[in-house]
Amino acid sequence: MYIAVILILILLNCSTAQVATCTDDANNNPPNVVSSNIIKSAVNPVWAQSARNVNDGGEHSIARTLAHFTANNGDIKVLAYSDDPPNLPPRNEKSKAKGVLLVDNRANDAAAWFVHTVPKFLAHLGGYSWPAAETPKGHMFLCLSLSEAHLNSVAKAIRYQEPFIYANNLSPELLNQHLELSNLITGAQIQVTPFLEHSKFATKATAGAAANIEAFGKHTKSYLGNFVLTE
Repeated sequence: MYIAVILILILLNCSTAQVATCTDDANNNPPNVVSSNIIKSAVNPVWAQSARNVNDGGEHSIARTLAHFTANNGDIKVLAYSDDPPNLPPRNEKSKAKGVLLVDNRANDAAAWFVHTVPKFLAHLGGYSWPAAETPKGHMFLCLSLSEAHLNSVAKAIRYQEPFIYANNLSPELLNQHLELSNLITGAQIQVTPFLEHSKFATKATAGAAANIEAFGKHTKSYLGNFVLTE
């Protein structure tokens, strides 16, 4: 039997009032079939077996984190991009980037950036469904819980990857507050080469720890697709 080796980096915000955030799964141990390892923010983080399989609809960290993307929640605004989106032909002319932004549209200061490598995955308002063809393959998931003040930095990093946006309901108010989100959606031309762009931002502190993120390009012709987590 094939087992998908999935590495998940989840940086959690534990406030239940904020649903635009990375989320943990239930604490039990099913059979190790479509399994994953998970690491969460802590002073001394360690890898551990995820309590749920990725094809357990709605019962593991990925499904819970994206619950307000795969089903409607008027308080959570979303943007999703993929070179091979669900229910559409592949769009991989420029980029292999795949991910979802979640932004709380209320007074809560909450946002999440979910990055993944799975094709034909995460249909907006389509319910959670794991593509069975991807089970024999290894995939990676990264989720960062953020303050909305960092949305411009995140949006700029995504812009350099020239993504295909397949879902977007960000409000005009959000776009007015965060120019780089507007530039991402409209496809505004990038003026600064990736070699000269170096974004830094931090995740929300959880369990006494936060991660500092740096996004950069390796050389003048590279996409801004390199991420470093620093202490």
